[in-house]
This record gives sequence, structure tokens and C-alpha cells, in this order.
Amino acid sequence: MEILSRDYNFHFHKATSDNNPAGTYFGEPRVEVSLIVKGSVRFIVDGRVRVVHAPCATLQAYQVDLYALSNKDQKVQTMWCHFSPDALSEEDWSVLENLPAAQPIPPLMPSLFAGALSLQQESDATPEHDVTNHMRNSLGRTILAEYIRGTQLAGRTRPLPKAVSVAKKALDSEYSRSWTVARLASLADTNANYLIHLFKTYLGVPPIHYLWERRLDAGIQMLQSTSLTIDEISHRCGFRSPAHFSRRVKERNGAPPSRFR
Repeated sequence: MEILSRDYNFHFHKATSDNNPAGTYFGEPRVEVSLIVKGSVRFIVDGRVRVVHAPCATLQAYQVDLYALSNKDQKVQTMWCHFSPDALSEEDWSVLENLPAAQPIPPLMPSLFAGALSLQQESDATPEHDVTNHMRNSLGRTILAEYIRGTQLAGRTRPLPKAVSVAKKALDSEYSRSWTVARLASLADTNANYLIHLFKTYLGVPPIHYLWERRLDAGIQMLQSTSLTIDEISHRCGFRSPAHFSRRVKERNGAPPSRFR
């Protein structure tokens, strides 16, 4: 696999929500493998949102920017490594985009991170040590390989139940409609409480929460790729008003809609 044979300069970090309760923004392209050891993290990857819950390993490969946000009322503990994607080919990007965004933590990965973090401290103190840097980068490639291997061993993510698939498809394609759980449940040929249970189990959030996140995704995408006004975007995406859209964008991303233009 070509992606595992290239030279990358890996950087390693660890953090808790006590260090940075407001979250983190990264504004340059990169590829990142993270371990969510405790708590949950909301990632906004090139405008697309996903929420992951500990314990898990995650992969973020982005070409624009990344937000990593956590709830202020919970303890979050993470470790991550990243490298610049400058050397990646189109085929490499295709490999990354087809990997599951999250998986159970592979057994070898915590010890790989522990060793790499120790080497990171050593290379920060004595940056001229090429052998240390080589070892750290080798561990980074091994972590990426272990993530890929873990997905192959576990198989792809669980297929969604038909009820979730039907409801999700409706929300994804018609997010501007005034959906209710009852209407979605009828469309999916199930009852409302069971549909909520299925959404929480397979997508991590209830249906209406997913709908609002989908609307926000679409709105941010329109901010970035069109010249539509905030009033037009809020109407097209199903928000009650431009003020409602602006408030939801700022609540989730920590920045007003103008930040995405």
C-alpha cells in the first residue's frame, strides 16, 4: 500500500479538556489519527460534523480545516498524531476517505502512542537528533498502518438498520422540511421511540438532533461555496430565521457565519 511507504513528519500530542475546554481549531490541511480515551468529541471536518465517544480511535483527513470541540461539563482525554498531506496522491486520499471515521481502539495503539509521545518530548528537547525523529516518524506510520489494519480486521462499520437508513436518507436529502419524529417513524415503518433508540445506537444522536446538524452542515457548506446571503441560506436550510441560523453556527463552531465566507 503506497500510502504506508511514504515519508511523513509526524507530530504527537496529548491533552485533557482541563487544558483547553473551549476546543481547538486547525486551519491547515493534514491527516490525523486520534485516540479518544475519555469523554466525547465533536469533530467538524471540512464542514462535516461527527461526534465520537470514548473509547475509540478516529481518523480525520481534511483539506480545509478541523474543529475539535468538547462539552464543558465533561472530562475529555485525548492523544493524537498528525502529518502534512503534501505527499499524498489522489489514490492515497481515496484510501483515507474510504476508511471508517472511527473504530474501537486497536490493542497495539496505546503503547505505540506512549512510545511516540516519549520520543516527541526527547526530540523537542534535542531537535538535532535525527535518529529520534526517524523513530518517532516510524511509529507514526505504524499507527496509521494499525488504524488501517484495525478496520480490515473488524470489517467496515455496521450496516445501518433499514429504518435508520430510510429516515437518514430523508433527512439528508430534504433537510429543509419541517420533520417530526412521528413523520420519520411512519416513513421508516416503525414507532417513534424505537427510531430514536436506533438513531442513538447507530448514529449517536436522536433524529431531530441529527436533522439540525445536517442543516448546519448544509448551511456552512453554502457559506463556503456560494454567494447566497445569510437570509437565503437560513431559509433554504430550514432555520426559523437568519438570527436563528447565526446563533446555531456560533454555538456549535464558536464563530459567526462570516468566519466561513
